[in-house]
Amino acid sequence: MALINTLRKRMGKIVVAFVAFSMFAFILTDLFQSNSTLLGGNDRNIAEIAGTDVSYEEFQAKVDELSYVFAINNGREPQAAEQRTIRDQAWNALILDKAYYPQYAELGIEVTSAEQVDMVQGNNIDPQIKQFFSDPNTGQFARANVTQFLSSLNSAPAQQRASWLSFEQSLIQSRLTNKYSNLMGMTDYVTTAEAKAKYLAQSSNMSVDYFYVPFFSVSDSLFSVSESEMESYLSEHSEEYQREESRSLSYVSIPIEPSADDSAFVKEEIAELAKGLAEAENDSIFARRNSDGTNYFRTIGDPSLVPTELVGAEPGTVSEPVLAAGKYTVQKLSAVSEGDEAFVKARHILIEMDGNSESAKAAARTQANDILRQLRRGADFAELAAANSSDQSNANNGGDLGWFGENGNFVQPFKDAVFAHRGTGLLAEPVETSFGYHIIRIDEPKTYTTHKVAVIEKELFESDATMNEIYRQADLLAANSEDTESFVATAKESGMQVRNASSIGKNDSRVGVITDGRAVALWLYNDASVDKVSDVFELESSYVVAVMTGRQMKGTAKLSQVRAEVESRVLNEKKAKHIKDKLAGISAEDTDAMKEAYGSEARTGSADLTLGSNSFPNVGFAPEAVGVAFSLDEGEKTAPFDIANGVLVLKATTKSMTADQENYDSYKTTVANERRSRQTVIANFPLSFTPLFVPQSLDNAVKEFAEIEDKRYKFF
Repeated sequence: MALINTLRKRMGKIVVAFVAFSMFAFILTDLFQSNSTLLGGNDRNIAEIAGTDVSYEEFQAKVDELSYVFAINNGREPQAAEQRTIRDQAWNALILDKAYYPQYAELGIEVTSAEQVDMVQGNNIDPQIKQFFSDPNTGQFARANVTQFLSSLNSAPAQQRASWLSFEQSLIQSRLTNKYSNLMGMTDYVTTAEAKAKYLAQSSNMSVDYFYVPFFSVSDSLFSVSESEMESYLSEHSEEYQREESRSLSYVSIPIEPSADDSAFVKEEIAELAKGLAEAENDSIFARRNSDGTNYFRTIGDPSLVPTELVGAEPGTVSEPVLAAGKYTVQKLSAVSEGDEAFVKARHILIEMDGNSESAKAAARTQANDILRQLRRGADFAELAAANSSDQSNANNGGDLGWFGENGNFVQPFKDAVFAHRGTGLLAEPVETSFGYHIIRIDEPKTYTTHKVAVIEKELFESDATMNEIYRQADLLAANSEDTESFVATAKESGMQVRNASSIGKNDSRVGVITDGRAVALWLYNDASVDKVSDVFELESSYVVAVMTGRQMKGTAKLSQVRAEVESRVLNEKKAKHIKDKLAGISAEDTDAMKEAYGSEARTGSADLTLGSNSFPNVGFAPEAVGVAFSLDEGEKTAPFDIANGVLVLKATTKSMTADQENYDSYKTTVANERRSRQTVIANFPLSFTPLFVPQSLDNAVKEFAEIEDKRYKFF
């Protein structure tokens, strides 16, 4: 008792001391972290654009602004996927502000107040305004509608006013960008040489005989490729292997799924609810109170939609629980009554008319009557449908149309004939519609019967015990793995599948097969190091443990990352030398004679080429081969030269280079239009129907000179 009293007296001091120690430890930890705010090392910048730092707070303010506009426009807050889209929109908006707008100002591009009025209610109405205020029935724009709306705006709710102001701002941004794009387009000069090259590419052609030996025809086993040869090749061709910064990893993804015990629990629950549903006085209320689904009471007119287990059942019948799509379902036939719409089950054979002439109609009608006669004599409907029906959507299904209602999408003459028929069997005459002539058979007579069905759905869910067990498996993997080797070994011992993913970018959300892997990507760029095993990531539908296996900095790729491609390239170089050495001993001029001397691995033939083509017939993508061909004179033959897939020898047979023109203005226009047609979106805001477009080449230039450094990966 004395000890307890002593502890009681001193407990307050002990707690204070513990809290003080914890705070001191926290401060020390922060001090020694590289990004400590106390040491001034915490970088809050999310980007650098055109020499200007963009803070996290500035970026988030733009995100909040666009999120507010989204909420006004949609009547709800954005969800997770939509929030990611809004962050992308905010990023584009910042590039617009920092990289584009300064150029607008420097060039004197502006949208005046008078211009803004003109866009909304003047003589040059913006297309989006016209779309907003056009009559939906006639499509006619009414200027009075704009005036009336603007006059009522002052008394409108605050959200509506804010929404309109955001929309007007997007119109100004669009006009500024269009002016800038058009101005820069006027400076895009197409030279006569460029126009002439376009003209020649479209108009020049030639024929060649070719001799071709593909690399795959030479066995790989004849050669060996050393590590030093691959390193040397990569060094000499480094410009072809430039990479952005990326990461690679191995990972295990354990799906979060209900266990057998979880399924059994829900099955027991649905069985009890089935008993209650059978005894319920008001099926709709009982189902609504107990179902996880929203479609808890249905009135079914289409017989094909009646649950199979309730077809022909007596009212009050309750189906057995059925497990499908992750939920158990029971259904009760509450009532059977007569509805307002008739349904029928039928099949048809359609004979189309070859044109609208009387002779075409007569020919189709004759064919339809002939098929009808065959059916009356006992011919198989399904076989005749497959052989004759023009309606390919169901011809291979015996012409079966299934059940359909009077309000269905069939043309009226077809429905009139079908629903006028009593009973089943063939209709007496072919039915003419705008599609042709239909031979129709009623398989089930029309019915007005409707079924009222109560539905209770119970979704399977993971219990706490299941979640804990799945997490325990992932946590054990993380705890028992010190590096990549032990991670792979531990996972395999536990029967877990190890997957690999490479080229994970800073802003990626998908990691391998994980679609919601943004948290994993953030770890790779902020906390991970090679061979470091992560803690457990709790994602939406899985627990993930990962180990970082590689880090590619911006620049030339490492051999380990491009080994297969480099090895293939080096191997092909050796094959090319092998083929050329063999050809050196062959003196034949004719390509067929060369093939006979070389062997069956070679291919020969003739090819017709145009100067603008990038492919070579029977060889594949080989723009260099087309270029070499057009450098030849008629009768001239090349030495063997290698292309991506093999070794080629060409001999020019005919060549037609079109004569020079005095004027190439039309081709200048073609080249200019092609450049302008390659557009890209630079901004797309929630209330703007029309995204902001500029030519792709212009956007590339603006972003290149802005020297954008993207650090979003540190925060999102």
